[in-house]
Amino acid sequence: MGDALVVNGISKQYSGVQAVADASFSVQPGEVHGLVGPNGAGKSTALGILSGFIPPDAGSITYRDRELVGTVPDKLVRAGIARTFQEPSPIAGLTVLENVLTGLHIQGHAGTLRAAVRSPMLRSEEKRLKAEALRLLGSVGLADRASADAGDLSFGELRYLEVIRCLGTGATMLLLDEPAAGMGKTETERLTALIDEVRKQGRGVLLVDHDMGFIFGLCDAITVMNAGRVIADGTPEEIENSEAVREAYLGGSAGNHGAGKAGAQ
Repeated sequence: MGDALVVNGISKQYSGVQAVADASFSVQPGEVHGLVGPNGAGKSTALGILSGFIPPDAGSITYRDRELVGTVPDKLVRAGIARTFQEPSPIAGLTVLENVLTGLHIQGHAGTLRAAVRSPMLRSEEKRLKAEALRLLGSVGLADRASADAGDLSFGELRYLEVIRCLGTGATMLLLDEPAAGMGKTETERLTALIDEVRKQGRGVLLVDHDMGFIFGLCDAITVMNAGRVIADGTPEEIENSEAVREAYLGGSAGNHGAGKAGAQ
């Protein structure tokens, strides 16, 4: 489990309400792992804890055998864990390309002195990072929008940009918060292909989404939460056949992904 993201017994309470209660699961490298559940199940709180924005009341989170509880978000990124958010938020006033480069510069190796004197190493690095940014944008059909103001992108394009910025950090464990929300069929298919490529690279993905067709079609494993607790954890087939899941989330109908999607809205 050394390279896995391991969540062990995390809990969080707000004003007497148990948002997350003793939740445990793990995400392996090269795995797309779904985290699902009805509204109010505790998914968002769990994701906030994993990404360092919410301190847990109890529990442990390790990645590559390193304890992460108490680590601030920017240091988590440098440790290899990056997340997206439900509401895309491009950096105002920057182009699409510049937004991606802000993430890629975390991977940069040129030092402050070299940057000040514009050394050949810095120029070479900038060229490399720009090429990588354009490659990432091309993977979701945004290369031709590279020079556009990021604020002019459509909602679906902004969601792509959010995922691309996350990838650009070089993170090896991605936490994606409802990346397909509001996307049409073609946009979702392109996002699916991108996440599948991330999996092939050996990176882990924790995927939170309400679209059960998207989740079941893409994930290797799924963890289901309800009322703050993990009620099921297993393969898509095991989750689909779980009575507890059908009662809590899938509307009591096994084998009907559409019912799950409808129940999640």
